[in-house]
Amino acid sequence: MPYSTKPVILIADNSTAVTGALMAIRNATDRLRGRYEFIYVLPSGSKGRAVLEAAGYRVHEAPFVEISKRVRNLLLYGPMLLLNGWRLAALVRREQAAAVHMNDFYNLTGVVARLLTGRPLVTHVRFLPHTQMQPLARTWRWVAEHLAQRVVCVSQAVYLYFEPLPHIKVIFDPIPEGEKYPATDLAPRADGTVRVLFLGNYIHGKGQNFAVESFKTAYQQQSNLRLHFAGGDMGLEKNRDYRRQLEAAVAVAGLQEVVTFGSFVQDVEAAIKQADIVLNFSESESFSLTCLDALYFGTPLIATDCGGPAELFESGRSGLLVPNRDVPAMTEALLRLAANADLRREFAAAGRKFVRHKFRAATSYEQLGQLYDELLA
Repeated sequence: MPYSTKPVILIADNSTAVTGALMAIRNATDRLRGRYEFIYVLPSGSKGRAVLEAAGYRVHEAPFVEISKRVRNLLLYGPMLLLNGWRLAALVRREQAAAVHMNDFYNLTGVVARLLTGRPLVTHVRFLPHTQMQPLARTWRWVAEHLAQRVVCVSQAVYLYFEPLPHIKVIFDPIPEGEKYPATDLAPRADGTVRVLFLGNYIHGKGQNFAVESFKTAYQQQSNLRLHFAGGDMGLEKNRDYRRQLEAAVAVAGLQEVVTFGSFVQDVEAAIKQADIVLNFSESESFSLTCLDALYFGTPLIATDCGGPAELFESGRSGLLVPNRDVPAMTEALLRLAANADLRREFAAAGRKFVRHKFRAATSYEQLGQLYDELLA
C-alpha cells in the first residue's frame, strides 16, 4: 500500500553508483515532494541507495541487465527484460503508482510495465543518442516516440535527435538548491598557486586523459598550476584500470607533486569552491551537472563543445568553450584563465548570474511537475 495520499511516481534509474543522472533527477524530485510521492528503483547493490534513503526516499532494487557485447549479458538481456518488466509492473500495482518515470533512455523495463499495467510512462533522455551504436539508438528512439506518453530531453542537443512530436520536450535539470558556504572571491592565493579541479568519475570518454595532456604543456609555461582529479570508479575494474593509466601518465611526466588523484566527492560545493578553475573535457555530454554546479557555485569553467555544455554558459563571457578533443585549445584556455585572476572573477560572476536565470524553477523542475500534472489529469 502507498505510504502517502499524494500521487506516487515510480522512478527507475540504472545507476550502480552515485552518478550525475541520479543526482539530477533527485534534485528535481526534492523540489516536488510536496505534490508527489517519489519511490526509486535502482539496480541491485547500487551505491545510490544509501544517498536516496538518507534524503528520505523509499528505494527498491531490481537486477537490471544492460545490453552489452558480453555474451552472458546478451543471452540474459531478453529474459531479464521481461522478468524485470514484470517485477516493475508488480511494484507499480503494489505501490499504486500513478506513473512510471524511466531516468534512462535505454532501460526498457518501463515499457514492459506500461504494457502490463496501462500506467503512463515518462522516458528521460540523459545522454546523446547520436554517439551510440545507431541500430540500438534508433530502436530506443522509436520505442520512446511511440510507446512513452512523455519524453524528456535534458538539452536542445538531445532534442535534435528526435522527431518534433508534441509529447517530446526539453526540460533542463535544476540548479542546486541554495549554498552552504559563502561565494569565494577567487583572490590570488598566498602561495601563488592556481588550483584546477577536474570533477568526474573515472570513465573512458570523460576527458581526464585530455586534461593530463593539456596540463603537461601548460605546466611548462606556468609552474604555479596544480591539478586535482576527483571521482569514483563505480566499482568497475575497467574504470580502476583507467585511473591507473592516468596516474602512470602523470608519473612518466614527473608531475606527481602537482597532479593528484582523489576519490568520489561527497561535498561537491566545497570541492568546487576550493578550486580556482573547473575543467570538463568530456567527449560527449548531454547536459553536464558538473558544469552546471561549477557555474552555479561561482568557479570559472573550461568545457569542451561536446553537446549540452555549450547550452550552459556563454563562451568568452561566463566561461571558455573549447573544441572537442582539441588538446592545444585546452592548453591555451587553461593558460589564459590561470594567468588572469580578474578574468576568473569576471567569468565566475557572469556564470552565476547566467545559470540562475536560464535554469530557474520555471524552466526546470516546475516544468517537470507540470508534465506530471498533465499526464495524470
